[in-house]
Amino acid sequence: MHPLNEVLEAARSALNRLSQQIPEFLPLLVYSAVVLALVALLRFVGLRLLRRHYRGDRLELQSWRNTSFYVALLLSFAMLIPAWLSSLEGLLTIIGLFGAGVLIVLKEVILNGAGWFYILVRRPFNVGHRVAIGNYIGDVLDIRLLGFTMIEVLPRESGGQSTGRVVHVPNALLFSTPLSNASKEFSFNWNEINAPLTLDSDWQRAAQILQRVAEESIEQVSQEDRRIRSSEEEYAIHYNALSPSVFVDYHDGAIRLSLRHLTEPRKTRLIVDRIWREFLLRLASEPRIQLRGDRAGW
Repeated sequence: MHPLNEVLEAARSALNRLSQQIPEFLPLLVYSAVVLALVALLRFVGLRLLRRHYRGDRLELQSWRNTSFYVALLLSFAMLIPAWLSSLEGLLTIIGLFGAGVLIVLKEVILNGAGWFYILVRRPFNVGHRVAIGNYIGDVLDIRLLGFTMIEVLPRESGGQSTGRVVHVPNALLFSTPLSNASKEFSFNWNEINAPLTLDSDWQRAAQILQRVAEESIEQVSQEDRRIRSSEEEYAIHYNALSPSVFVDYHDGAIRLSLRHLTEPRKTRLIVDRIWREFLLRLASEPRIQLRGDRAGW
């Protein structure tokens, strides 16, 4: 007999056995429905109690909601698989015969599940972290078995604020696309503000003003800060200088002042706005300092 005919005959035989077992499935279906209802009820009650305890802490509640879902899923499997195992012989035979085809069809689902397991074990990001993957940047809202969602934000040079769009990303993308996290490895980002001056401006005075404005407007971070120490201990990220600094260079026919400073990712635009407002107000009383209007190429 041809090998393909043997496979088809075995599958037909397995289906016949499975059809004969259908009457046996009714009690199991009732048992399964009761188990799932009880597990769902326990999860519901548990979440209600946690909601009272963590009232107002949205991220903590979201974390517990996700964790409880997977605990309920594992508990349901643990209670249902022993009851169903002896009745699934025919179905398992079919799956064994067509295993290669099943793997091909469910490849993306399997990869997404593997990506979820990678997120749980390696923790490349958590809910609330700002991440970039592919062409998208956003704050993570939820992490699930097949994918995670994030609220999209604009690139940092465009302000870094939310667009209001929710992006759904499959977990499998973690195995093929680099991911950056602006909130975990190092709690701050380095940001630069460039101020071009005309060649006849008093650039030394301008640099002093910009330095003073930065020191007054930006949170002062020390080496003893918990967020800094955490980055040093876990990833050996170390910077000798954490305070804002002003650098001077010449570019395209103008003197350029570059303020380099630390900022938390979600506060970048607010801090840049605060610095520019105060800097421009102080320059209004400095006739010897003029900003260059043409910033092409900056």
